[in-house]
Amino acid sequence: MPLRRTPPSTTQGKMVSDTNQSSAPVTDTDNETTSTITSRPRPRKRQYDDEVSITMAEMKKSLETFKLQQNIILESINGIKNQNSEMIKSMELISAQYDDMKNKLITMETERKTHLAYIQTLETKVENLERSQRQSSIEIRNVPVQKNETKDHLLQLVQKVGLATKNCINETHIRDVFRTNADKKGNRSIIVDFSSVIMKEKILTAVKTHNRSNRDNKLNTTHLQLGCQSQPIYIVECLTDKAKKIFYQARDFSKKNQYDFCWTAHGKVFLRQKIGAASHRIDSEIDIDKLQPQKEK
Repeated sequence: MPLRRTPPSTTQGKMVSDTNQSSAPVTDTDNETTSTITSRPRPRKRQYDDEVSITMAEMKKSLETFKLQQNIILESINGIKNQNSEMIKSMELISAQYDDMKNKLITMETERKTHLAYIQTLETKVENLERSQRQSSIEIRNVPVQKNETKDHLLQLVQKVGLATKNCINETHIRDVFRTNADKKGNRSIIVDFSSVIMKEKILTAVKTHNRSNRDNKLNTTHLQLGCQSQPIYIVECLTDKAKKIFYQARDFSKKNQYDFCWTAHGKVFLRQKIGAASHRIDSEIDIDKLQPQKEK
């Protein structure tokens, strides 16, 4: 009769135990364990890595863009610096030119003042020279021009003036006599150049005396026997053009400011406000301006 072998009880028990365990109902704890073991985090990590890569790529792109913009800004700044350097150079050049021009203007102004002073000196010398040349001359105004008039006719007129003022005038007393060019009104004065200043002063004094003594019959054309309607004759010093201008302005000033006396002596112009007051010598317009009454503020 053959022998029967039976497996050891431990092995069978273990198998039974495993079988029992496998056939035992699954509990919640077993499910959590199984879920934990079976779930793998790899897909989520890969998604995270992709997002990080995209973010890094965007940041890299932004950095490159920023770097590009920064390079553009740096280039603009460098361009501005270059422009500023050119502007500084231009301003320095302009400043140097301005200083040079300023110095030239200062020099020109100094030279102008020097030239004006020199011109003033020359004008004074010319005025004194002309005054010296005319110091023995008189001017007879308002005498009609005769037909075919000659120097002899003019000499006779001067001699008649001497007779009317009780002065004997010979040819030897007269160095020259002539008519001036016509003025704006067409008048032509007679210039008489005497041989001496003394004779000139003598004639002028005689004319003033005659006119004071004969206020109703002052020296006029009837005294010269011209055969024309009577009109007054004026005999004055022969003034230079500058003195004539100043004399005209002085007379205008005397009328407006109640100055009683305005006269000439030795080719110079004088003003006096009233009898006994101080006389003022007028050499230029500045002297007239000094006499202007100051306006009340």
